Amino acid sequence: MRRTLGIAAALAILALGPAAEAQQQRDPFNGMFGSMEIVQPPQEAARQARLMGDALEALEPQRPGIVDTYIVVAGLWSDAVFEREAKQAEEILRRHFGAEGRSILLSAGGDGARQYPAATPANISAALGQVGSLIDPNEDLVVVFITSHGSPDGSAALREHNRMGGALRPTHMRDMLASAGIRNRVVIVSACFSGAFLAPLMDDNTIVLTAAAPDRSSFGCQPQNNWTFFGDALFNQTLRGGASLLPAFDQAKVLIERWEREQNLTPPSNPQRHVGSRAADLVRRAERAAR
Repeated sequence: MRRTLGIAAALAILALGPAAEAQQQRDPFNGMFGSMEIVQPPQEAARQARLMGDALEALEPQRPGIVDTYIVVAGLWSDAVFEREAKQAEEILRRHFGAEGRSILLSAGGDGARQYPAATPANISAALGQVGSLIDPNEDLVVVFITSHGSPDGSAALREHNRMGGALRPTHMRDMLASAGIRNRVVIVSACFSGAFLAPLMDDNTIVLTAAAPDRSSFGCQPQNNWTFFGDALFNQTLRGGASLLPAFDQAKVLIERWEREQNLTPPSNPQRHVGSRAADLVRRAERAAR
């Protein structure tokens, strides 16, 4: 009976939207990574399955003796700004790290007919699993970028309007990366309260860059925008301009602080970073190899 009530409540969230979600106190997944999803019509479901299968099959194997970078990007909410940001960030990261043929983009949708595999929990796990099966965990680098709305508990929201709802917690990301054997990684999260991703992922092999402190909102996620503040500053302004990743983050933070001050947005988002020394060395090597 409790399980039935949990499923019913989750379906109500899908039907009624954020107001119902805010009132939902019980986690029907008991801390596990999952979502409540209304099935697509058969032809659309088949098309989306093909999109995901093709994307996984297109990933090229790693090259022994070379620091290969693999990129997984996911826009988790179906407001168009997140798909636009995911698409542009994937292009910039792919060029920056020389990751042609080693990048995958998932999206909850947003700009018309779906062009990319859906950002469902199963597809996110499959993307990381496929990357993990291709890399040499000792020499290769994996960059993960997530963009969505965030909640005060530190989770990034998964939502396709009127169809799917769930949440990606920092511990979910930690556990999926570990299960996939992805040791050397950069995790970038553009969402409110995303600083919560730092503590679970901190180690010497990991860089974590977030749009906000654990107790702060980030800005710029209106549906009509092309970028959030964080995505614009980090990818569009600094990384696209030729900066290396870590200096780009530092420059982006200064830009964001200025934009927030000019628009009287308070409290400031205060983007956060954790930089493991081995991960930083590997990023520098990957950037040199790409150049």
